[in-house]
Amino acid sequence: MTADPKADPAGPDHGAKDAVVSPPLLFSTTGLPSAQAGLDLSTHHHPLLDLFRPTVATPAIERLCDAILSALDAGYRGMGVYGFARFGKTEATCYIRDRKHWLEPRSAAITAIDAPDNRKRSDASCFQWLLATLGVRMPARATTDQLCTLVMGRLIELSRNADTRLIMLFIDEAQRLLPSDYEHLVTLDNRLTRERFYLFAVFVHQRDITGFSNEVITSLEHPPHVAGRFLVRRHEFKGLQDASDVAYVLNRYDEVTEWPRGSEISYTAHFAGEAFRDHGFRLSHYATRLWELASNLRAQERLPSPWTWAMKSFEAMVVHLLTIAIPRAGPSFELLTDQQLLDALRVSGLLELEKSRHTYRPMED
Repeated sequence: MTADPKADPAGPDHGAKDAVVSPPLLFSTTGLPSAQAGLDLSTHHHPLLDLFRPTVATPAIERLCDAILSALDAGYRGMGVYGFARFGKTEATCYIRDRKHWLEPRSAAITAIDAPDNRKRSDASCFQWLLATLGVRMPARATTDQLCTLVMGRLIELSRNADTRLIMLFIDEAQRLLPSDYEHLVTLDNRLTRERFYLFAVFVHQRDITGFSNEVITSLEHPPHVAGRFLVRRHEFKGLQDASDVAYVLNRYDEVTEWPRGSEISYTAHFAGEAFRDHGFRLSHYATRLWELASNLRAQERLPSPWTWAMKSFEAMVVHLLTIAIPRAGPSFELLTDQQLLDALRVSGLLELEKSRHTYRPMED
């Protein structure tokens, strides 16, 4: 079952009546369809101009949804997710948490937390960390068992608020977890199961914590009751792997996004205006060319191939094209030139991000 491609990014905070009041836009709204519709764009800025921009569905997000559903169907209580830096793992978690249609006919209470970075921990540290990240006030003195009870109570509260018995817990930076943390999660799962609540933990691992592109996270030898419960299923989270993936995501901006809500104006239509409406302009038409230009830039820097396009630099490139390059071209805009595409690729930090992954060496203690 694949995530529904129609339920996309202009989430609950990006409808017309929820638009954020802001200073005037940094570009002219002349000729934009929203302006023609009579909307006051001086006080309603576009979601792509927000600090926290909406996420569009990607093939990687849909594959992650399918992997989770498969693990649930098989009766597992968790799975490991592995991916390189800035591929979009955290954004994928937020997308999945905020849009739960992909789970149907199931429902779930979904929450995300970060694993702690400290290496020295007491027996109670795991539950103290869980309570802190779940927003529960900790008593001054409590046994490990009492802390576990508080964590369990908070998770049950979340599930009841969502009218479900499935609790999905995304643990980001899971490479920081210690064997004792997994043991405590087993205890928590056992206790929740006795109360007829189903815990499913998604352990999201940062694969290139040393910067080496061929790095493999050292897998600890977990006992069968831990591995068999949480770690049998593994999923590799990837960025954009080829021009077809690029076209898929660009098409979301062209056709599936919408702002303001109910306007049927996509993000591309909003910024491209007449070029979109009268001249057939679509970002997705440039997918192959963008992949070629990005590959050429990497080759010029002698970066290895094949490669995967990190969502961080890809999204920055799209935002530059829509919010800067196209408005800067003015009302006569019809097509993007190679120079505009190259400028967007350079501004996005594509090369800097790729170099950081292949040249970083950790400092030794």
